[in-house]
Amino acid sequence: MDLEPLIPIFGMVVVLVPVTGLTVVLTAKHVTEPLVAALTRLRGGQGYGASGELHAQVQDLSEQVEALTGELRRLKEAQAFDRRLLEERPGQEQG
Repeated sequence: MDLEPLIPIFGMVVVLVPVTGLTVVLTAKHVTEPLVAALTRLRGGQGYGASGELHAQVQDLSEQVEALTGELRRLKEAQAFDRRLLEERPGQEQG
């Protein structure tokens, strides 16, 4: 079997396969970008980041966490104060 006639074909395939793949990838990228942009515009403010209500909920949660943190700090201070008072009591055994 003589393979010499196939050498030019294989040479072209070695060049054309990567070029074709790159062309398909770039074409798909440029086709999908406008499609995604159109879908985003169509949805408008329905996305996750655009919701004012979601922002308000996150703000409320942040304020609640800060309030709980302050309460926890005050409880720890009261516990430490109680511990110091119990340690300073005369005549009490610790134990």
